[in-house]
This record gives sequence, C-alpha cells and structure tokens, in this order.
Amino acid sequence: MHLFLILGTLWSNVATVAGHRHSELRVVTSSGFVNGIYNDSAHTVRAFLGVPYAEPPVQELRWGPPHPKSPPGRPIDASSFSSPCPQVYTYSNESIYSVLPSMIWNSGDISEDCLYMNIWAPSFEHRGYRGLRRATVMMFIHGGSYDIGGSSVSYYDGTNLVQNQDDLIVVTFNYRLNVFGFPNAPDIDPSKQNLGILDQRLAIEWVYENIARFGGDPDRILLFGQSTGASSVDIHSYAYPDNPIVSALALHSGTAPLLTTASDHQNWNELSTAIGCGVGAGSFQCMRQAPMMKIVETRTNGSYSFCPIVDNVLVFSDYSARAKMGKLAQLPTLGGSNEREVTAFLPLSQTSVDETTISMLSQKIYNCPLRESVRIRLSQHVPTWRYLYHGNFSNVSPTPWLGAYHGSEVPLVFGTYDKSRAIPPSAREVEVSEYMQGAWVAFAKDPCMGLSEYGWPQFSFDEPTLINIALNNTVEAIFTSASPWDTSCEAPT
Repeated sequence: MHLFLILGTLWSNVATVAGHRHSELRVVTSSGFVNGIYNDSAHTVRAFLGVPYAEPPVQELRWGPPHPKSPPGRPIDASSFSSPCPQVYTYSNESIYSVLPSMIWNSGDISEDCLYMNIWAPSFEHRGYRGLRRATVMMFIHGGSYDIGGSSVSYYDGTNLVQNQDDLIVVTFNYRLNVFGFPNAPDIDPSKQNLGILDQRLAIEWVYENIARFGGDPDRILLFGQSTGASSVDIHSYAYPDNPIVSALALHSGTAPLLTTASDHQNWNELSTAIGCGVGAGSFQCMRQAPMMKIVETRTNGSYSFCPIVDNVLVFSDYSARAKMGKLAQLPTLGGSNEREVTAFLPLSQTSVDETTISMLSQKIYNCPLRESVRIRLSQHVPTWRYLYHGNFSNVSPTPWLGAYHGSEVPLVFGTYDKSRAIPPSAREVEVSEYMQGAWVAFAKDPCMGLSEYGWPQFSFDEPTLINIALNNTVEAIFTSASPWDTSCEAPT
C-alpha cells in the first residue's frame, strides 16, 4: 500500500508537469485568453506578442482617453507583434538608426489599432524556474521623440534578458504618438490632451493587474525607458506621486522636460486646415472622420510638432516646485546619459566631427537636465544612482567617432547586441552586457539595496559616486566625481 501511494504521488507530479508545459502558453487576462509561443529553440522563454491592453482608439475613440480592452469572444493569438502606431519613419540611410536593427520591423504596417504589449516570461524549462517564486518585471517605454517608434524593434526583444537571468519578465508596449497621441486640439478637454501618457498609464495598470498570471510579481515592477521613453518614465513619477504603481524607475538619456510644448493649438489648426477641415466649429469632427493615411501623409508634407502638452495635470512647467510640494513619487531611481549622445544625429559618411559641438549639445540636451533631475530627487531624499555610459563597440558603433551615442546602451542592457549581424560582438562586449544586465536586474529585484549590494554607491555630488560604465570598454564600473563632467551645467539652485 505504501509503495502504491508513492507511485501514485510520482504519477501525479508527472501529470502536473506535463499539464504545466502544455498550459503555460495559455493565460487568462482581463483582455481575454491569450495564446503565446516559445521564443527560443530550448523552450526556456515564453513570448506573448501583440496582447491588447486597450480598445482600438478608432472612430469615436480617436483622440479620446484609452479604454481598457474587453475580452473578445475568442482566444487571442499572441504569436506575433501588433502593428505600430501611425507614424512616418524619417531617418535616412545616413543615420545609424537605419543601419542597425533599431528600426520597427513592420513599420509599413501602421494602424490606429496599435495599443498592444509584448511579454517575455520564463518557461517551465528555464533553469531553476518552477513557478515557485514570482518573477521581477522590467517594463520598457520606447523613445522616438514622441513621434515615431514602437515595441517591435529588434533591440527591445526581451528573450535574451529573460533567458540570461533568473525569475525575470520583460514587457514592452506601444502607445499613441504624434498628433494621434498629443493632438493639442482646441476641442479636447485640456486635461485629456496627453493621450500617449494616458495610454502608458493604462498599460502599467494592465501589467499590475495581470502580470501575476504570467508568473510575475506586481509589487516589483521596474519602469524604464530611453530618450522620450525615459522622459515618459519621469513624467509618471510627477503625474502619479501617490499611486505610481511601479516600484522603481530607470531613466536612459531623458527627463520629464525633454520635449514638451505650451497649450496652444497652432500645429493642430495648421494640420486641420491642410487636411481640408479648417478651424472652428465642426473641424474636430471632420478630423475625426479623416482617413488615417491622409493625416499621416499630410504631416509628411509640412512641419508639424506634436509632443506632450504642459497641462499641469500630467505634464508640468516647474518640476522642482512640484517636488518641493511633495508631489514626486518616492521611488528609487537609476538615471544616466551617454558620453557622446548627439553623434547619433550626424551623417555616417562624415570623416571628421566637431568635438566641441558634440560635447556642448550632449551636455545641454541630455546631461544637464539629467543632473537637475538627480538634484531634485536628492533634495527630496529619494535613493538615486547616476551612471555615465562610455561603451564603444564596433558592431553597435561601426563608425569609431560615434562612440557612446544616443541609445547605444540599449542593446547592452537587453542583451540584443547580437542582432547586428554585420559585425559579430566582441568577447568584451558580451562581458559588459552581462555586467550591465546584472546591475539593472539587481535594481529591479531590490530597488533599495540591489545596486548597493552590486557594488554601486548611491549618488552624491560631493563624493566619487558617478558610475562610469564601459569606460575604455572595461567590464566593471569605475566611480568618479561628477564635477568634471558637469562643468558646463548651471550651479544648482
């Protein structure tokens, strides 16, 4: 009898394992049943691509706040990326962003029905993973000047990051861009103009509500982003100070004021007139009924700028004052910039570059605003770490003078440096990537102590605590004073 019980228990465990393998690709969410795929040949990573988090913002929902997705009457096929949001990819063949896999893979398939996310999670075959511990979540917001970009970029693939780490889930998502996300239209409630930010918030809420069903921990979500993605992350820390939902923030080369505009309607009125809808009564409904492609094509024929609007609800004019009022989420923050940010915007055919201009613009646009963001956080006793990325690896920076340009750290953090097939990654680059991944994951898993235990000190203006990453392509960080790097920035107030 005793032997029978033992055999019965063993059989039950085997059946449970087999059922787990089969069912782990089917997850019930608030958006409905989603059917994912294994995203690597070893079946160690599950991918759920193109999971809807909001109703399609079309017809009467165009230029309206996002609505949570209602479950459809059938399972959702989450085996491929969704269409990117309406945009026009404007980089020429002279741009580093056109040469390397930083373009949206399906950029020609734009659609207003674009509010989807992608989730990479460990599978039952992942080493040490048996679903016994809830996995930490790293949720990424893409950049692109609030004008272009999307989650289906090769560099943002979460497979390697999940595969290389224990108990980790990676999430990326789309949000409305340009005039579709930041219309600045006279007929829209001033507090509901920043639709792209509202999309991001709904995506964060969706992850918090649903990620446990993928094996994730809703109380350990690192929200991180690059460029205007980092700007968005920072915006959320001020817009939702009392209920940020996430547990930590990481800002890659961007802060809240990076790209904002006043609440005037000039760009909307000019675009509406060019489309044939004019201005005044009736123009908004005319624009709402205009074909998406007509709006997209008209934008390409003119100079129109659409980005977050200072509404003093989500986006503010004075972040230092808001922080002093206690309206800054007290979340541990990792923030940094790259040594040669603006080389990304120079033609690749150049044989020489103006080092003075590169330094001046990199400081003015990226480093000095980051310094101010760090200063504000320290004044409010927010645990803050600050890095400076120096890496210059030939498969990411094929032209030597590019160096650590805007966004060049992203494939190192995601472990997607191998997506650039023209030049194989060096052994040193692989080591640096592993070191950076270790730091970001340590921070995500334990925002208060993870980086300290990793050997990275919290930042202080008075001590050598600037974290220099890949300085001379060395693997481990080197800590220096920030003063020499910050020389061109104004003194703190």
